[in-house]
Amino acid sequence: MKLGPFGVVLVCIISYLAYHAIAGDQGLSRWTEMQARAATLEKSYQDRIERRDELTRQIHRLYDEYLDDDYLEELARTKFHYVRDDEFMLEAPTLTAQLPENEELFELSK
Repeated sequence: MKLGPFGVVLVCIISYLAYHAIAGDQGLSRWTEMQARAATLEKSYQDRIERRDELTRQIHRLYDEYLDDDYLEELARTKFHYVRDDEFMLEAPTLTAQLPENEELFELSK
C-alpha cells in the first residue's frame, strides 16, 4: 500500500493530534496529574474544615451562657501552668544542643 502526499500529511496530522491528546498540556497525562492534585486539595480542605469546627466548639464552650468549668480549668492548667496551693507541678527538662559541663562522663568508652 503506497501513500500519496495527502496520505502522508493525514498520518502526520493524526500522529500530532494523538501525541497532544496524550502528552500535551491538556492531554491525558496532565488530566491525571490534575485529578491527583484536586484530590490532595480536597483532603486538605476537609482537614481544615474539621479543624475550624473543632476550634468553633472549643470557643463555644467558653461563652458565658455555656461555660464549661472543667474545660476552663484544663485550659488554665495547660496554657498557663496553673496549679493549686496543695499541688506540685513537674516539668520535663528542656532539651538543648549545648553539651553538659562534665561531658566526659557521658561519652562512651572507646
